[in-house]
Amino acid sequence: MATSAPASRPADVADLLGRFIAEHQLKPGDRLPSIRDLASKFGVKVGVVRDTLLDAQGRGIIKVLPRAGAFVEAVDKLPTNVTTAGRTGARLRELLAAQDQNLFHLLDARETLELDLIARAARKRELQDLFPLRRILEEMAAIPPEQRHDRYTPLDIAFHLEIARLSGNAVMTAMLGALLEELEPHLQELRWSDERHLRTDESHARLYSALVAGDVAIAQTEIQAHLQDAYNSLLDQIRQPPPACSAAGKECAEQ
Repeated sequence: MATSAPASRPADVADLLGRFIAEHQLKPGDRLPSIRDLASKFGVKVGVVRDTLLDAQGRGIIKVLPRAGAFVEAVDKLPTNVTTAGRTGARLRELLAAQDQNLFHLLDARETLELDLIARAARKRELQDLFPLRRILEEMAAIPPEQRHDRYTPLDIAFHLEIARLSGNAVMTAMLGALLEELEPHLQELRWSDERHLRTDESHARLYSALVAGDVAIAQTEIQAHLQDAYNSLLDQIRQPPPACSAAGKECAEQ
């Protein structure tokens, strides 16, 4: 008999919430993002986040104040595996922020992590675990064309982090989260053509199908092709002059 999706999702979102608090080194009194923002980040419905926050409040981790929001109350009540992964992600963020990083070194590190993570996810996943991933794809497909530039990249990152979460390795997931946070501004600046959106959507669908089938080889082949496409798009963008620089006219430095 198939397991219903709602039975597992609240626990999954509680884990994501705990990792968010740990990775961002939030302290008692710090305010959490809005319920809607957390729902978008975790790829779930607003109601699931609301239930999770109420449960976390019951365990003394956060406090929800009407019309004010949700605030961290006690980080020492987070599970040990969550705080360990959170510390790893926080330390990596500090390291990456300490100096400018070579963009393509970041992309190479991302590929190394994601190849391993998707293989683990394909081996470990249960079908009911894929509902949050499917919901992210549905939300991406529903973005109006005029809003895609602003809304697509955060959901794309949420998609990859959800695959990482399915791997069951919280430390590697925290490392990927730190890398994607560093890469996000570069990905957000990409010039998205209709053709590239279609190509990326189709690639996401193939990745999802490989996870549904539990096919490690196909999942790794697809993620490698998917990341190579992003790599090539960044290379193409670097080759192009900024929009303000005309081919016949002025040097960028003069503008």
